[in-house]
Amino acid sequence: MAKFTYIARDPKGERIEGALEVEDRQAVVTRLQSMGYFPIEVRDTTPRAGGMSLAALRGKVQAGDLANLNRQLADLVGSGVPLVKSLGIILNQMPESLLRDVVSDICKSVQGGDTLARAMQRHPKVFNALSVAMVRAGETGGMLADVLQRLADFAEGEEELRGKVFASLAYPFVMVMAGSVVISILVTVVIPKITSVYRDLNQTLPPITQLLIAITDGIAAYWPAGLLALAVGIVALRRFLRTQEGRMLYDTVVLRIPVLGETIHRRELARFSRTLGNLLHNGVPILSALEITEHVVSNTLIRREMAKLPEAISQGSPMAASLGESALFPPTMVSMVAVGEETAQLDNVLIKVSATFERQVDRSLKTMTSMLEPIIILALGVVVGFIVIAMMLPIMSLDPTQGE
Repeated sequence: MAKFTYIARDPKGERIEGALEVEDRQAVVTRLQSMGYFPIEVRDTTPRAGGMSLAALRGKVQAGDLANLNRQLADLVGSGVPLVKSLGIILNQMPESLLRDVVSDICKSVQGGDTLARAMQRHPKVFNALSVAMVRAGETGGMLADVLQRLADFAEGEEELRGKVFASLAYPFVMVMAGSVVISILVTVVIPKITSVYRDLNQTLPPITQLLIAITDGIAAYWPAGLLALAVGIVALRRFLRTQEGRMLYDTVVLRIPVLGETIHRRELARFSRTLGNLLHNGVPILSALEITEHVVSNTLIRREMAKLPEAISQGSPMAASLGESALFPPTMVSMVAVGEETAQLDNVLIKVSATFERQVDRSLKTMTSMLEPIIILALGVVVGFIVIAMMLPIMSLDPTQGE
């Protein structure tokens, strides 16, 4: 007997979670359907011995490698090569890695009669619910190659946007790090030597110099306690952010930050629209698609609003009307969703909406970068200027008659 956990919805649309010990995954689905439940996700939690736990030590599967796998498999299946043979061809070309072990396990499962979606579902850390649902819909509708191509496009689009974010923040990050190193050397090495000379001269120092000396003395005397307090603060903050209240507070504050909050908001809406659009386009039922999309969105405020959609839709309310009740979804997006529902083109409309938001995110990143650079330069200039003036001022006002 195998152990399975499941997520389902009852006839009223309420989410239900539980566990069953049955022969296989199909038995779970049959049991749930006989109880009047609609299965959304079934996961095999049977403890497994063997190589997969050791393979997990080899690292994490990169999004680019996963996109490559989907693209190769789509090309082979689209060319008429049987699925098992396609997996074998790809497996023979792969170097030793975690992904190779995963593909090997999938190949064995498919040879044993499992569908590709079920085989992928055994590796939730590699294939998310979005991938499994789209592949299942592709196998059911006889369009597996097209679905795999879309998954590859989706993964590459996510990776490209992530790359743009890192590229936009790379230069400001390097500037901050370089400036921090220079200031640290000045404060810990240069300034203490100069201030020791000033103390020996017995001069009355300017207030700005006295302030700088007090700061450097404080750092020298209390840096261990400061580091400890910082470490304790970081640990406490991380624990707080793991709580529901902490995460909600963090997401609320982030969305209110000028430029950055708007960029994150649009990014989340783009992810929501593209994921839901792709799932609907591949024939996934809207309630299941919303369930999967809810896990893709990371912002808890948006997820909380999304959690209301399945119940409203199951009661016959249009999705646009439910979205319009929240200020987190722009009126333009709500109007386009309404048009998509009226014309039975909701999937295509959502994909177009996501493309619009992604372009806006790209522009916002450029704006944010162009704002960050002068702010960082100004901040570093002020700090370095303060140190230089504080060190030079006593020399310029040196009185040789004092200290005699």
